[in-house]
Amino acid sequence: MSSIMAKSDKVEIHEMVTKVAQNMMLRYGLRGLNMVELASECGLAKATLYKIIGTKEDLVREIAFEIFNVNIIKVLEPYHNFDEPVEATRVFLDNYFNYAITAQKILIQQIYKEYPLIERSVEEKYEHEMKIVSQRYFEWQEKGLIRKDIDVEYCMDALRALNEVYITGPYSEEEAIDRLRTSFRCMFRGMGINI
Repeated sequence: MSSIMAKSDKVEIHEMVTKVAQNMMLRYGLRGLNMVELASECGLAKATLYKIIGTKEDLVREIAFEIFNVNIIKVLEPYHNFDEPVEATRVFLDNYFNYAITAQKILIQQIYKEYPLIERSVEEKYEHEMKIVSQRYFEWQEKGLIRKDIDVEYCMDALRALNEVYITGPYSEEEAIDRLRTSFRCMFRGMGINI
């Protein structure tokens, strides 16, 4: 019974450490994620911290997947839940501009640069989700809900390229959002989605 309790405690401590580390990263960036300070803030010895999390890269990978799951999956959720392109796209844009910009900046500008193998792992999950999104647009095109004379795949590529330019560019979060909002709306309207 006590070993089950110990495993349970370890899981709780691991979750607490990950949450504190993620908050530190969101506040101070990846370089601000100091393991000595993290251990102190969690009330753990540094050695105990490493026993719980493994390496710093293991912790950062876990945070990257958590950022992905909480932000990117949430943002793409309307493509799973709505059968109509205008509503799905409108909710996507609202979610995207309210949740995902900060997370994407941390993932792309900090985590991926420092840990390229993490990028590969997260990108595999992202590609899976984007296939679902693309498939929805193909379905809507087939039903005549968006323009039939466009190439959905090219439009998806263009949206991703715009996203990359403004997320990785030298823009403040506010300016990136303004530029993305304008360019995304232009693309979606061109696809026949009147948002």
